[in-house]
Amino acid sequence: MHFSQVMQQFGTNKPDSLTIEVPPAWGQGRAVFGGMAAALAMAHLLPVIPQDMPLRSVSVSFVAPLNAGPAAVQRRILRQGKSVIQAQVDIEQDGQVALVLLASFGAPRPSAHQLNADTAPQWPAANALTLPKQGPVPEFTTHFDYRISHGQLPFSASPLRQLGGDIRMAGSESSQAGVLELLALVDAWPPVSLTLLNQPAPASSLTWTLEFIAHDVPFSNTDWWRYLAEIEYGADGYHHIAAQLWQPDGKLAAISRQTVTVFA
Repeated sequence: MHFSQVMQQFGTNKPDSLTIEVPPAWGQGRAVFGGMAAALAMAHLLPVIPQDMPLRSVSVSFVAPLNAGPAAVQRRILRQGKSVIQAQVDIEQDGQVALVLLASFGAPRPSAHQLNADTAPQWPAANALTLPKQGPVPEFTTHFDYRISHGQLPFSASPLRQLGGDIRMAGSESSQAGVLELLALVDAWPPVSLTLLNQPAPASSLTWTLEFIAHDVPFSNTDWWRYLAEIEYGADGYHHIAAQLWQPDGKLAAISRQTVTVFA
């Protein structure tokens, strides 16, 4: 099932508590892919947020594995002020909380300073590696195309603490990219941690924070978006990873931070 088809179960006039279907064929180990899980929660929240309140930051805690099948999603506005809205979404499955999402929306306001971010790094496309779609790879990766231009493939004993390249949603079904698509594009990359290993081992996100820089994105989900991640610190089975996603025109779209548990 295509990403946009999954999101059709959400919309206006839905109750705050809703039963949804977590899609099959989007698996990552024991659970559904984290970008899809976060997008499910956000898709239920966005219809009750005014359009002049763009998303500024979202924080996700992956409490328990979320699997394909029925799940209950519940949204709650924690506080709504004149220029900022704070909201929460929980996803429960089999009577257990699987995901908690906190989101902050903020209207633009006058600012004395305009501080621009660095543009996307430039890498020669000819040297890019392709992430395999068959073999011991997560199920959800078949929904994306990858070009790895900086770093190495997972489980290749890379000496680098960085991983980067280009990504897009696979297939010919093109639609304008928005918050939901960016959640998926950022999290679709394998953790840099896996590239350091010399043999397969599991890893999973514990927490994830994503800050949105771009709010009017004139690009599609099938355009190539540039990504770069770096392990800032790793010990005791936990890696702290910072990443950035740039628009196809080179402008910064989002800033990501993850705490990843590594079982190796």
